[in-house]
Amino acid sequence: MFEFWQGDGHLTISNFIVRALVAYVFLFGIIKFIGQRTMSNLQSTDFLFAIVIGDVIGEPLINGDISLTGPFTVAVTLTLIHYFITFVSMKSAKIRRFVDEKPMVLVSRGKILRSMMKKTKITLDMLLMAMRMNNVSRMSDVQLAVLEPNGDISIITKEQAQSNNNSSKKDTSPEVMMPSVLIEDGNVIKSNLEKRNLDETWLKQQLKAQGVHDPNDVFLALLESGEQLYVSKKEEPYLH
Repeated sequence: MFEFWQGDGHLTISNFIVRALVAYVFLFGIIKFIGQRTMSNLQSTDFLFAIVIGDVIGEPLINGDISLTGPFTVAVTLTLIHYFITFVSMKSAKIRRFVDEKPMVLVSRGKILRSMMKKTKITLDMLLMAMRMNNVSRMSDVQLAVLEPNGDISIITKEQAQSNNNSSKKDTSPEVMMPSVLIEDGNVIKSNLEKRNLDETWLKQQLKAQGVHDPNDVFLALLESGEQLYVSKKEEPYLH
């Protein structure tokens, strides 16, 4: 009765069909357990997890001699490990920076950074494809191209940068910097403050101007292009 589960060199077609259905339900449960992050924003750890799980579950689906007990046990173990790493990464900024990749600048003010292209293994063809997908036809129009942690290449044109800075001058090369995280989950990132030649006194003044008196109440403080400070508190009301 349970030949489909135990494994047999002479499984029937119906047994393989049942195996496929069971595996599908099992993988669907794994996806629901892990959540949308893995599917919508594939990080390097997510990619590794998906490859290994696919290999573990795929083999018994085509090889009837293999019992489903071993592969399913391995898959559950890997899922719990991956979930634990994701959970800990959400709680700790240091662990998250170690586990996840950092954004890498590929183009700055229309100039391709060859060293960064080499470091990230991004080819010119891949960069040009990203330009086409972002409806950018000229490299000289690119103010900033960034390789994101999920492998996508984000492109900001000089026109967009100038508009974001609310510049009234016709500057063909406006100053654009990548956003800097100054506070993350209540923790002040002092190294990022120093990179922008700022201090905690300035930060507290900016927070106070936005009605925030304690950095511990801040979920995210982001210094955006144009030196604008974006602040989101840990407890924000849901607006319909």
